[in-house]
Amino acid sequence: MREIGISIPKIYESFAAQLGGFNLVTFTKQDMYNEIRKQRGLQGGDSDGRCQEDYAIFGDVLAFDATYGRNKYNLPVVVFSGVNHHNQTCVFGTAMVSEIEEFKAYWESMVNECGVREVEWVKDLYTKKHAWATAYICGRFFAGVRTTSRCESLHAKLGRFVESRYGVLEFVRNFQRCVDFLRDTEDELDFRSWYGTPVLQTEFVELEKSGWTMFTREMFLRYRDSLKRCVCVRICEFDDSDNPHAYTLQKYRRPEMNWKVYRDHISNRFTCSCMRMESFGIPCVHILSVCVRLDLVEIPESLVLRRWSKAAKLEIHNQCGEQHTAEPSVTYRTRLGAFSQLCKRLGRVACMSDEDFKVYSNKLMSDALFLEIKYGLRPLTDNMTTANDCGVKDPIRVRTKGTARMSQAGGSAPKTKRKCSTCGKLGHRRTRCPNGGAQPSTRNKESLAGRNKRKRTKVTT
Repeated sequence: MREIGISIPKIYESFAAQLGGFNLVTFTKQDMYNEIRKQRGLQGGDSDGRCQEDYAIFGDVLAFDATYGRNKYNLPVVVFSGVNHHNQTCVFGTAMVSEIEEFKAYWESMVNECGVREVEWVKDLYTKKHAWATAYICGRFFAGVRTTSRCESLHAKLGRFVESRYGVLEFVRNFQRCVDFLRDTEDELDFRSWYGTPVLQTEFVELEKSGWTMFTREMFLRYRDSLKRCVCVRICEFDDSDNPHAYTLQKYRRPEMNWKVYRDHISNRFTCSCMRMESFGIPCVHILSVCVRLDLVEIPESLVLRRWSKAAKLEIHNQCGEQHTAEPSVTYRTRLGAFSQLCKRLGRVACMSDEDFKVYSNKLMSDALFLEIKYGLRPLTDNMTTANDCGVKDPIRVRTKGTARMSQAGGSAPKTKRKCSTCGKLGHRRTRCPNGGAQPSTRNKESLAGRNKRKRTKVTT
């Protein structure tokens, strides 16, 4: 409300109107001013609950690039990002930093200390530093991050929301819009992963169904591609004399291309010489070929990395109530982010029918009221009523009658009754006379005779 120009006093009055009075608002206007002042003073390490939740789950892989400088001060903007369970980019945080040539300084210090500055091999190694990551990544888990392309893609999305003329405050607000956009995409992918059934495309129906129940939709598609290529390799050697069992596989019509797969039959763990499982977390085609050979109907748990599964965030949701940190606000934001995701998931299915919507809406309102009373956010009274039970209602509309005629003394004058011209009685008119067509009274006869006499006099004159 403050961001769209509503003043703090108006916001405070709005809270009072919603709660039913100023005495029910549990804070003052000064508290609101203090909170806004606190929010403006952003400090290092500030992060909302959703970012902290994502970092707790997907923080095993962290990517950042300091080449983005789209702001008013020409400072590098470092966006700390990772890979979520849909293989999509998620944001952990951001910061504006100054340029530091740290790598070059460390390199110069190393070659001087070791005395290898003039060694040709060292010079050639430095020129090929862009390829160091490929050798280091093999066998280590990096969630498929091999180049800066993921960071560059995130910078392109960020450029749709942030402009170079923005200051710190404008940058933070619009950066949050970009983060909200990414989170909305993740929510949509969550829905598509949990609901719906894919069309089976392989001959290994049981293994394909097992992959759909375990992996998210994006990771299931990668898993199914590996399952399809099982027919391209064959097991040429098998040794079960010792634990682990050893399998030698060759590619179709390519005997020079072979791999070794080892299976521990006690723990049911698999390892392959291609190290794809260790590098990316998805079983390779060689391991899946061994699973087909063993006639398995479910994927072993050792081949399902939790960060790629549908239940990746369920564990952190259950642990939020057990976490205790030094800063209570951090715990609150983490719980809020986790609980918001659960509510979104409930809302998607509860809104599918009118009956479920009414049932769960009433239940949530009842639970929210109970917790508000429990924590003192709403006072408990004996006669708590809702707006529908209020005793003050709109009055019945009546026909207006105007004001009565007043006498000169200030009192009301008595009402004059009508006199019938036929029978001479009070209380009705001639058209409603009970005598109907009866003869007029004596008094009326005299008045009629006098009237006729005057008419004849006028005619003779």
